[in-house]
Amino acid sequence: MTIITKRCNERRSPRLASRNLMTNGSKYTIDKITTTITKNNKLTTAAEVVVSANKKGRRDKKTSSSSQSVVSVAPPVDSKKKANKKKGKKTKKVKNVGVTSTNDIFLPRTREMIIQSNNPFIKIIGVDEAGRGPLAGPVVACAAITPENIPGIKDSKKITSEDEREILYEKIISSKNVRWAVAVVDAKRIDEINILQATLEAMSLASHSLISPPPFQPEGCRVKEASSGIYGCYVVCGGSGSSDDSKIEDGENNNNQFHAIVDGNKLPKDMPCESETMVKGDSLEYSIAAASILAKVTRDRLMREYDVLFPQFEFSRHKGYPTKVHKEKVFEYGASPIHRRTFAPLKKMIFDKDGKVVQK
Repeated sequence: MTIITKRCNERRSPRLASRNLMTNGSKYTIDKITTTITKNNKLTTAAEVVVSANKKGRRDKKTSSSSQSVVSVAPPVDSKKKANKKKGKKTKKVKNVGVTSTNDIFLPRTREMIIQSNNPFIKIIGVDEAGRGPLAGPVVACAAITPENIPGIKDSKKITSEDEREILYEKIISSKNVRWAVAVVDAKRIDEINILQATLEAMSLASHSLISPPPFQPEGCRVKEASSGIYGCYVVCGGSGSSDDSKIEDGENNNNQFHAIVDGNKLPKDMPCESETMVKGDSLEYSIAAASILAKVTRDRLMREYDVLFPQFEFSRHKGYPTKVHKEKVFEYGASPIHRRTFAPLKKMIFDKDGKVVQK
């Protein structure tokens, strides 16, 4: 038996390929269809063709009249569907077993499981922020311990519906054994130390408040809920482990029992426990994604409240981000008390004490 390999043009069908092979007077019949891998690691289908020499035709130089050869033909990718149609078979569609919608899917706890494989009792803290890019409003960071798996948890930026984020927010804060802390750093502080340092400061403040109040935390810094009526930097804590609702057990304050996974590539200074960074962690790790939802929803609620205080800027529409509409409002009305004066285009503009534009 001789193996002959012959490939056809990708635009040709298996039937055309067989016709080309029949020019020597041999008869070809498709026996079965297999799958092969090309040089580019792309899956293609290949038809194995049984070649029998035709006694009426001229003998092929490579085969005799009594021999059979197998010819491997590479037809287009969809040839398997065509072959199934010829045989009267229907192509089966693969169904997601046990998954009713995309909302039933949640991110894995890959890194968390690796860390807990060495210490099953360690608590994993997910840390993320919201609001680094806007021209107005605070930057908000959240540190959260979320033991319960909640369907739909993923990167908050990929959840386009505000209603869906609100529902997930309520599910997270009401889940079993959850503990969370949200730090709000206002625009004034952002202008003082820049947005990167303000973000890292918010992450550190939230992480400290989650485990235990840091010694540098000002008295009265903790509040029950975020509000547009509160000025400066503050922290909101909640969950079954918060010091406001139920006291943390004495042995639980050991910082060695916590490990923080921080979104991004910059680790905040003075973290209260062992910590590490994870680039794009909000789209990879469950605990970080849960923290991102809490931070995002908290900030969005604040911006809707600021919209009531400063309706001319339409904060509820763009949440302070530098959209075309927002920039036009700044050029028209100037800067509000929550605008970041060090962000373009505001940093190139001159305002009076009331925020009115003196020079654009």
